[in-house]
Amino acid sequence: MTVPAPAGSEEWVRRVLTAHWGDRWGARTLTPLTVGGAAPLTHTAGLWAVTDPQRPSRTVGAGGTGHVLKVQLNPEAVRDERFPRLKDRVVAHCRRRGVPALPAVPAADGSPAVRCGGLVCELVPRSAGTALRSGTATRDQAAALVRTGLDLRQALDALPPDVADELARVHLPPLVDEEHWPTALDDAERRLLPKAEQGTDHWHRAAAENLRAVRESAPLLRRTHGAGTAPARPSVVHGDLHLQHFLFAPHGPARVLAVLDFDNLHTADRLLDLAWLADSVVHACGPGTEAARLALDGLVSDGQRRGLLRPGDTARLMPLLMAHALPVVVDIAKDILDRRILAPQWLGYFDLLSPARRLAVHHMLTDRPAHTAAR
Repeated sequence: MTVPAPAGSEEWVRRVLTAHWGDRWGARTLTPLTVGGAAPLTHTAGLWAVTDPQRPSRTVGAGGTGHVLKVQLNPEAVRDERFPRLKDRVVAHCRRRGVPALPAVPAADGSPAVRCGGLVCELVPRSAGTALRSGTATRDQAAALVRTGLDLRQALDALPPDVADELARVHLPPLVDEEHWPTALDDAERRLLPKAEQGTDHWHRAAAENLRAVRESAPLLRRTHGAGTAPARPSVVHGDLHLQHFLFAPHGPARVLAVLDFDNLHTADRLLDLAWLADSVVHACGPGTEAARLALDGLVSDGQRRGLLRPGDTARLMPLLMAHALPVVVDIAKDILDRRILAPQWLGYFDLLSPARRLAVHHMLTDRPAHTAAR
């Protein structure tokens, strides 16, 4: 009797490559992908480096060698079967407009992704770029981040209408128990924060720190988000432009080599991507630093020049992003406090989604001198 290899294992991945991309792919060297020696920040996907030791090939537009196979290991996160081809169209469109998105390597049947046992597998070139650590960006790197993010937003605004229409019918799967941010906020304030403050270990302290920041952001959210604010302008959004999804050239002039992970493409308020971009810029430079202020000034002035930001939009950015991410922050706190799921990546997600930093970004955006804001 043949026992099937566990999904996501090396043997399973090799069989998938052989069956769907061909024998030469299945014969390549497979190693779990690491970033600086650590596992990438993901809890729903398995990532494998796929290399040919005999013929390391330079990847398309990424400046690196080899490829990466991404296996969506959480069946609940798998999108509608129409999504891979829609995503492929969006990525190709963005690449034509100069955005360094990574193209999928088609499977033998021409598909940009394949389904195996209910899981989705995608093969892409591996970039030689590296993600910036928090607070380490140079002025030129921050400017490159802004430029690439605005290029992406401009490219998405120029998508054919039929792509947006079809994508609107391919919904994001819910990945948290409570998606309604006011309900999640109420639970955070009334129940979870007191529970977190009763503990003394580092998990309780981390949860309490972030839940206190959620509480501090509550007045801004309740005052501005969805209460008489400007109506949403729906568009296709990347939806997940955090700092680790921008890979920078390790040497030479500052430039972004790759924008990663278009798996959260959906239709929403187009300002969501610009909010992510503002937050990522401050995350890269460090909150309150002069480098962050200069980068935000560049984002606002260039965004206005390109027609991506209208008067009043800067005050909407962080409340929009905070409301978007608040259910996730609260759900991670539930994992720690209620379910006792103590995954190491939760601390990394708290850092990426930091409500305290986003409140600081809001003040940096809205407290800017009048002459700078009008520039």
